Amino acid sequence: MIRVLLADDQPAFREGLRELLATADEIEVAGEAANGAEAVEAALRLAPDVVLMDIRMPKLDGIAAVRALRERRPDACVLMLTTFDDDELVAAAIEAGAMGYLLKGTPVDDIVDILHLALRGYTAIGRGVAPPRPRSRTDREVDHALRRSAALGKRETEIWGLIGEGLTNREVAERLALTEGTVKNYVSSLLGTLGVRHRTQAALLWRQRR
Repeated sequence: MIRVLLADDQPAFREGLRELLATADEIEVAGEAANGAEAVEAALRLAPDVVLMDIRMPKLDGIAAVRALRERRPDACVLMLTTFDDDELVAAAIEAGAMGYLLKGTPVDDIVDILHLALRGYTAIGRGVAPPRPRSRTDREVDHALRRSAALGKRETEIWGLIGEGLTNREVAERLALTEGTVKNYVSSLLGTLGVRHRTQAALLWRQRR
């Protein structure tokens, strides 16, 4: 069970997100906060597995809140919630210690996947958000992975691009008129060729490639 703290200054949004997350059996909403200061206090008191933190809140904005929380609890896992597609905000949040970003309105299945990635230490990027540089790879490692992409076939490269756009395996299968199982096989192959462990890393590499 993943225990989640919701931090957003809009009660209606918190309620909607709480109800959405309730449809996922493996997620439990451990608490809520209406501003950044409350979020820090609640995260320290409740020790949730993940904090979903709005980037724009009163008293203490989300970026300042994640910085304050990480100073007091370095292992805190925070994902930022936003409706804004802003490279500078993404970079500031990651620099402050956030594990990634989610756009409000992300489907619950994608949220669950991203929570798992963040808890495993990956920088998790929700669809439609410009990515920061991966923190777990040096520039040399990234360059090496991109050079290895020359060995990808045409179909693998096409699927890699769709992953880079944020499509799920099911959506890729529908777009290319393939079975989902076939797409999974292609994804497994391209991850091995690139030398990355997960599709999120592959998506980040695609966006850097472009």
